[in-house]
Amino acid sequence: MRDGSLVIVLPGDDVTDKINQQDLKKAKIGTGLRYHDEKVLATCAGRLEQRSNTYYIKQNIKRYRPHLEDRVIGIVEDRVASDGSGGDVYRVNIGGPTPAMLSNLSFEGATKRNKPNFVPGTLLYARIQAIPVCMDPSLSCQLGPHDGGLPRKDWMTNEGTYGELKGGTCTKISLGLARELLDPRNLVLNEISKAIPFEVCVGVNGWLWIHSTRYEYTIMIQNAILNSQVLTEAQVRGMVKSLVETVNQQIAKAEDGDESD
Repeated sequence: MRDGSLVIVLPGDDVTDKINQQDLKKAKIGTGLRYHDEKVLATCAGRLEQRSNTYYIKQNIKRYRPHLEDRVIGIVEDRVASDGSGGDVYRVNIGGPTPAMLSNLSFEGATKRNKPNFVPGTLLYARIQAIPVCMDPSLSCQLGPHDGGLPRKDWMTNEGTYGELKGGTCTKISLGLARELLDPRNLVLNEISKAIPFEVCVGVNGWLWIHSTRYEYTIMIQNAILNSQVLTEAQVRGMVKSLVETVNQQIAKAEDGDESD
């Protein structure tokens, strides 16, 4: 909500009093809300959100359905075929109803002689390039139509927007949390970044990859993100500050102990 309060609703809840009375007549209702007898009722469980004069319910669902241009994290399962153009096609698990297919020529700067090769278990960040009818989705690690302004980097530089995710740790999260983390204004990520340098990659399919300079920080970041789902903005700030202080104290204590030995 605009005031930072956390409003959780269940199906049938009356949320009329949660909407600014000055905006009630011109307010628009979106997903998960409906008008009934001059009241605004929730039709699903989730968090009541406001964007401009639109109110809607943000659901925390777990089943992912691929959509065109979704940015996803996938796990390479196997090489399944040749694409007929000198490249190899890999089957990638993106957590959807079916696996996705990725050619290793679908990378910036990739050629028949200069292309990435993957082993099962490799983590990739890619976009859904196509969803053919009655066929598996197709992935690409090249910039797409919604990536305007991003620099094109050769796949060998490891500096591109898409590609292999090396190191770090990957964990499954809900789709609702994933979409919240993708918001540039996301509070928990912004608060953590003020205290700790780290890298994060979020797939809309519900996978979260975190990489930092120490495993203690990686665990702390993961816990902070998961805890933030049920906290207000003020509580998130306090939680992050407390976790950072605790982890730094533990690291300092461990380093002092190593020096004494």
